Amino acid sequence: MTISPSAAPPIESPEQLAEYLAQAQTWQAVETLTQSYPSFKAAAWKLLSEAEQQHILELKRWKDVAIAQIFPPGCRVQRRQDPEQKQGKVVDYWEAYGTYYVVFTVDGFTDWCPGEMLERVP
Repeated sequence: MTISPSAAPPIESPEQLAEYLAQAQTWQAVETLTQSYPSFKAAAWKLLSEAEQQHILELKRWKDVAIAQIFPPGCRVQRRQDPEQKQGKVVDYWEAYGTYYVVFTVDGFTDWCPGEMLERVP
């Protein structure tokens, strides 16, 4: 789901807001939604599962890291020019010597590489 930074979709209930929050892929989308519908925010949060709440908290944790905006937590990625075209799910990030690395799981195994070596897949 893509939320325009300048306008949230029309929402008429906390349940609808919770649905949109659960699908948000960036912290900016979460902020746009919650700032547009502050009266639904608390009720919507209570409707989210613990996993959905944790996902939103992860978006907040990485909101200032550019690589996390390109490859948000939970998105599907694959290494560029991977002959096997194995896809993984982003689970974390780490930084060393000014380079941010994306951590992802592939077939139950954890892998990592610099973001410029990855591409996002649908």
